[in-house]
Amino acid sequence: MIDEKKVVKKYGINMVLCAGIIGMSGLFIFYGMDSLVLGAILITAVVFLFNLLLLSLSSMLNSCFEIKEWLKKTGSTVLLVFNVLTAVCGLVYIVQDGMMFNNVHDEESRIYLQSLEGYHEIAFTGENGKTYHGMMYRESDEIAPLVIYFGGNGEVSYRNLRNRGDKNDWQYYPGCHYLYIDYDGYGLNEGRPHYRNMYEMALAAYDYAVTLPYVDNERIVVMAFSLGTGNAIYLAANRPVAGLITATPYASGYDLYNGMLPIFYGPMRLLVKQKLPSSEYAPKVNCPVLVIASKRDEAIPFASSLRIAELFGGDVDFMTLENVSHNNTFKAEGVLEKIQSFIVGVTGK
Repeated sequence: MIDEKKVVKKYGINMVLCAGIIGMSGLFIFYGMDSLVLGAILITAVVFLFNLLLLSLSSMLNSCFEIKEWLKKTGSTVLLVFNVLTAVCGLVYIVQDGMMFNNVHDEESRIYLQSLEGYHEIAFTGENGKTYHGMMYRESDEIAPLVIYFGGNGEVSYRNLRNRGDKNDWQYYPGCHYLYIDYDGYGLNEGRPHYRNMYEMALAAYDYAVTLPYVDNERIVVMAFSLGTGNAIYLAANRPVAGLITATPYASGYDLYNGMLPIFYGPMRLLVKQKLPSSEYAPKVNCPVLVIASKRDEAIPFASSLRIAELFGGDVDFMTLENVSHNNTFKAEGVLEKIQSFIVGVTGK
């Protein structure tokens, strides 16, 4: 005979404990606890709930029937496999944003640029109510073409402009102003980076730029590297631009993830949070496009860059680099000269 009171009591305690853990997780979500801690709590809650349910079911069955030893061992193995898979998948889901985004600030470069002519800090509020920060380089207030740049996961506006100035790279952007707006969580921006708010920021940067009296709205070039190429492609698909420059672009977030950790295939694709669907927007890009990619790129597969290049709706100039690593793309021989030639061609400067 089954003691119904004991069963009810056991289930009641189990359910209360699980409800308590899940309830605490909900409170942490509401109050904005760090995602790493929150994720660990949620994983614990799921594993704990499953284990309690399985153990309770096992106890109930065992009280009604005599479960054979081999079945008990099978159940234990299934439980162990589930726990390990849940923990691994949960860990991957939690840490992937840390793999994708390196929230750079670099206050030193920001202060350094304040003493130099031509460098201007930017802050504006988008239609979504967010305040965006970044940096612009312009030598004068004369009306001129504009290059809007979107950086990789380890770039920030102040460091990018400082490096370009230190290397005298402005000669490769002849007669152009240069604008770099940071992602959420980068530089002085609040929030957490996500591909959706990156796309949102890209449109906000363009809509801000066209209001500036010294920007020639008919000659805006969008340029990006690595992670930022998704923004640039999305912007070029949704706003009129004179040209698009993508250095080491990718067709989708899956390619970008697998470039860092090659495990996101099959069911593991469900764990990818940053979809970055560049391939969906590339066919809508009708302006001239320059694609720069290396066969030895260790972060973004060369095949992914080839695939996205084939999807653009406009004319594409593909520059292939042979033995250049990901972070040395702009240092490769002829790359900056190629960028200069492309900008001159689409802006007439």
